[in-house]
Order: sequence, then C-alpha cells, then structure tokens
Amino acid sequence: MEKINGVSFEEYAAASGNLAQGMPEEKLLQILGLEKPVWDETMNAWGVRLGELMTEDMNYATKFGELFANPSAGRFAGQSTAQTADDILALVPDFDTYQKIFWHQSIAAGYGVDPAGVIEGYGLDLGKWGTIGMHYSAEQHKLLDHTQPDYAQRFQEFTDVQDKWRNHFEAYYQDKKVDLGDDINF
Repeated sequence: MEKINGVSFEEYAAASGNLAQGMPEEKLLQILGLEKPVWDETMNAWGVRLGELMTEDMNYATKFGELFANPSAGRFAGQSTAQTADDILALVPDFDTYQKIFWHQSIAAGYGVDPAGVIEGYGLDLGKWGTIGMHYSAEQHKLLDHTQPDYAQRFQEFTDVQDKWRNHFEAYYQDKKVDLGDDINF
C-alpha cells in the first residue's frame, strides 16, 4: 500500500484513532518520527486520499473505522494508549445503555447542551463513543434484519427501547431549554 510522507493508510487510521482517544500529539509525532508540519501535511493528504479510495471501494471506510476503533496498527502496535474495544464496550455493556446515551446526547443537543459534554458525563470521549457507535450499529443491523423470522418482534423491541429513552430525555429537557442568545442586546 502506498505511503504519504512514510505513513501508510493503516498508520494514518491508527494515528487518527489514537488522537481521538487521547494520545498526546507529541507522542504520536515521536512514534511516527515526524515533525508537526509534516504530520499536518500528511493528515491533510491522507484525508483527501481516503476520500478517493472510498469512491473506488467503500471497504476502505470499513477498514478505517476498524483501525480507528482499535488503533494498534503499524508503528502503533504496542504503543497505543487507547483502550481495547472490549474495555470500551464494558462502559456501555448493552443496547439499552447505548440507546440511553444516544438519545441523551441527541435530545440535549436540541436544547443547546453540548453533546460531547453529555457523553463525557458517561466517562466517554468522542473516540470511545465512535467505537461504541460502530459496535452497536452492527448490532442494530443484525437486530433489524428483515429476513429473519422474528423480525417483527425484534423491530418492536428496538422501537420500544428507542421510544423509552427519547421520551425520557424529551421530558427531562422540556423545561431546560437554553437560549444561547438571551444575553445579546441589539
């Protein structure tokens, strides 16, 4: 596979995942042996190239997501400070909990609350939330497989969980609307 400034696709994805999961940029630069301006150029170039690759084959998006979620590829093998996917999933052990957090941040955002702050309240950051989202998206896909004989029952269970948490947080935030412009006078 091609490299940009000595960084392979796998290392780019792993670097992105490690940054999202809290690795200091200085450590990342040390692992890759790059100066910051070269890393910035590399990130931008790989971002463009990833778009081109995904246009050719969407499997690149899947591979990027996998490496982003488990960023121990290439020079990051044994160097990653990221938690494993199993460790992260222990924070959100079931679909009900995932839906709770999902609807909490979704409804909160509609009331002017920072959704990143909401997930931080659950001990998560954006990188971990991305890993969790990928896992439960795959679970949801299996759950809603319309070719399965128990599809109607599983669809109802899925809808019930969604409704439970959406209604809960809509009720919770109903009287908490934030007016971001209330202190602006014209």
